Amino acid sequence: MNGKRWPLVVMFVMGSVFACTRDSGADGGSSASSSSSSSSSGAVDAGPPPTAAEYCARTVEFFCSYYLRCGRMAAASADECRATFMETCAARYQPRYAQLADAGLLSLSAAGIEACRAHLGTVECARQIRDLDGPCGAMWVGHQPVGGPCGIDVESLVCAAGSACVLGLDFCGTCRALAAVGETCGGDITCGQEAACVDGNCVPRGLPGDGCADGGRCVVGASCVAETCTGPAYVAVGDSCDQSHRCPYRSVCAAGTCARTSLQSEPCGAGCASGYCAGGTCAAPLADGAVCTASSECASYECVAGHCAPLPGHCFHVDGGA
Repeated sequence: MNGKRWPLVVMFVMGSVFACTRDSGADGGSSASSSSSSSSSGAVDAGPPPTAAEYCARTVEFFCSYYLRCGRMAAASADECRATFMETCAARYQPRYAQLADAGLLSLSAAGIEACRAHLGTVECARQIRDLDGPCGAMWVGHQPVGGPCGIDVESLVCAAGSACVLGLDFCGTCRALAAVGETCGGDITCGQEAACVDGNCVPRGLPGDGCADGGRCVVGASCVAETCTGPAYVAVGDSCDQSHRCPYRSVCAAGTCARTSLQSEPCGAGCASGYCAGGTCAAPLADGAVCTASSECASYECVAGHCAPLPGHCFHVDGGA
């Protein structure tokens, strides 16, 4: 891989995206807890492991409960949230997860799903900056060994347990060994997203609400304000927005105001929540092989030589990558 690297562990670069990953972080799932907590509705069902193709259906209920409780989606009801989530997840994220799973780079964990369900049911809203922070990162299990290639967004999740994706200036990266808090870091060893390398040792980053005096570091997505780690506030459609006042899912910050985005077959308006604008109407993302002019038109987010290309993307096909 070429270019200077910095320890950014990407998880969900999701502007108007959901638990299905993009958050300017969209930001790396390998540092999340591997807890196997059960939800109040029961333990993990015995049986075959879940497949990537089941992701949306298995997570929609608890993500929508969290989104509505914490004001993270512009939806008036659970039914509206479910419809929006399922369209967006099925169009933009599940197919990409499935392609990485088919390539042997990623798998979906039943225990991780239950850990995320339990966590989102009780977490303080301000302390969950991105959808896959904390135990929710354990839903996806990466299989790429240390030294293997990785990429931005969903492709950052492919690194195996004990490692994390460190990106370069080209937004391609390498899976680096992950040190625990208190262990030595630097060189080929990273601290991941929940710790920082300070004077050669991994020190924990504070969550929103934690103190950050005397040079304390905050988790990715939060900043130190008046000696307290502070994350972004979420505002409603029609409210003013900026970097510290974010719009909920199914809306976008347009000219300083949160504007509602459209679903497929609706007029584009302020933008499309799950597809792309074609002739003034939101259309479903294009399948692999279709003619494209921009990566945002493709379900894979990979437009190569004028055609939508499948994942793994270009980061996995350079310098001898997989």
